[in-house]
Amino acid sequence: MPSLGFAKQSETLSIATASYAGMEDSASWRKEAKQRIETLRKGRFNVKVTDAAGMPLTNQTVIAKLYRHNFGFGAAPRLRRLYGSPYPEEIRQRHLEYCDLLFHKLTPENAFKWKHHDNNSEYIGPFMDWCAERSIPVRGHCLIWPGFKRAAVEHARYSGNKVQLRKLLNDHIYKMVSQYGDPLTEWDVLNEPFSSHEFMDILGPEVAVDWFQQVQQIRPEVKRYINDYGVLTKNSVRHRTFYFNYIEGLLKQGAAIQGIGFQAHIPKGFAPTAPQELLSIMNDFAALNTELQVTEFDFETPNLEFQARYTEDFMTAVFSQPQMTGLLTWTPFEYAKNSVPKPDAALVDRNLRLKPNGQVWHDLVNKRWSTEVELLTDSRGEVNFTGYKGLYHLRVSGANNGTFAVPLKSGTVNAQINLT
Repeated sequence: MPSLGFAKQSETLSIATASYAGMEDSASWRKEAKQRIETLRKGRFNVKVTDAAGMPLTNQTVIAKLYRHNFGFGAAPRLRRLYGSPYPEEIRQRHLEYCDLLFHKLTPENAFKWKHHDNNSEYIGPFMDWCAERSIPVRGHCLIWPGFKRAAVEHARYSGNKVQLRKLLNDHIYKMVSQYGDPLTEWDVLNEPFSSHEFMDILGPEVAVDWFQQVQQIRPEVKRYINDYGVLTKNSVRHRTFYFNYIEGLLKQGAAIQGIGFQAHIPKGFAPTAPQELLSIMNDFAALNTELQVTEFDFETPNLEFQARYTEDFMTAVFSQPQMTGLLTWTPFEYAKNSVPKPDAALVDRNLRLKPNGQVWHDLVNKRWSTEVELLTDSRGEVNFTGYKGLYHLRVSGANNGTFAVPLKSGTVNAQINLT
């Protein structure tokens, strides 16, 4: 197993002296990360414009604009705030507008969790439809949080009956995975095994392998993740070592794990992990040869300037790691003071204004790491450009045609547009 240790950090953080290693603009990790982003996150695109007879059209203006990143810059909004009738329509729409503007992947906070699903089921359908209309993938969180406290399972009724408990868990997995298809693209099959393991204690550790296999059998196209906390943050070497060894053990037993999730909550009083150390930890887990993803990032501090600076560096480090596929914030909105456990962590304040960390998120995703080009077709009716991977709107305008949009997928892509 690779080394998972990193330098010891202070447990508390003075607002006046807030800093972390690698915070300076000249830090070597920063330059290297930006170079990796240029190499890893961009693709080459070719667009050919022809007339109805298939003949190339020259000197046509082609405008290509990225509108949906391949990388999952995402969030976990609370569905009741998006769709619940007690909240004014105008406020609900503002929340949805922010979701469309800032995020390229969404998970409905607690709505898919076993204990909360029935109370949120009326909102899930509209949410899934809204995401599908906007080409926003949805991640499911979570199928099995393996403890009686976290599941809609009565301890007294099932703890002593292995057969009934196993059937109950299998039925729950089948219900959730079969019920929700597109635009759902991935599930956290197993959540927080470090501190929640009652079901494995009762049924045997190998039952976790069965859960991943079951999801694969029901919907093989859906990515299967394991998820845990305290790995990228909180300086818990014990937790980090457990997580690596546990995943490695499941993989050796044949578990169909395709992705490793890192929650990355930074509570008040904890120093944020230095970017170089983040990269080292991520690279260690990359040795397990799965996708990686930050699933629940937030940084709780009243120091807004420091929060914004670290958010930028955290996002840069994660986006630069080759096996990272997404970065979701768990606390996009400060819905109202004290109605969210950690309002200081939000990107958008209670007045629905971007905080400095939210502005950083917006500017990175929609400006620095975005692509918009305007080019003229050459003698072959083609334009070529390099841009960030994702879905593009294309507009072609010339003397004999109007303006329209088509999706252009990511990577090295050849797209042909026939104008009539």
